[in-house]
Amino acid sequence: MSTIALKNTNQKVFEKEEKKAGLREKFADYWKENGAMIISGMMALNGDTNAYRTYCMLHK
Repeated sequence: MSTIALKNTNQKVFEKEEKKAGLREKFADYWKENGAMIISGMMALNGDTNAYRTYCMLHK
């Protein structure tokens, strides 16, 4: 993204550097947001426990 600043008659362009998240950071954020749902789904497939109750406990 660029920002244009005018000073007197000269035009100067300043570019703002945006830090892009790496693959590892994106993956970690994904697990933070969706971890409870993923774990509950795995437990439902396994069938050992009540996955919905576990999801409710982890989602709080």
